[in-house]
Amino acid sequence: MQSSVTGPFTCELSDPLTVRFVGGHQEALLGALLGHENVEISVSSDLVCDLSFLQLLESARVYAGTAGRVVRLSRAADGNLLDLLERSGFLSGMTAEDRRFWLHEGVMP
Repeated sequence: MQSSVTGPFTCELSDPLTVRFVGGHQEALLGALLGHENVEISVSSDLVCDLSFLQLLESARVYAGTAGRVVRLSRAADGNLLDLLERSGFLSGMTAEDRRFWLHEGVMP
């Protein structure tokens, strides 16, 4: 994890992002959200992930929203993450807020 004086706190999550390792990732993400108002989650484009990772990110979004925090992905979902979103049904019926979070639609570069 690294922080920037002018930008969000970056929480880098490393592979694999699967149920076996979700506990450690949950601790890292919760620690980042407890310590910083603005958290950016960074993952590799070829990450190994499963539904537990999607659940973790959705939980982080809910927590951030209720705690007055901001959480976002460092870049739009692509590769394995985009494939998982599609296979799991997350892409169908997304709200505008979901599309901003996962796909960066309407987000300024």
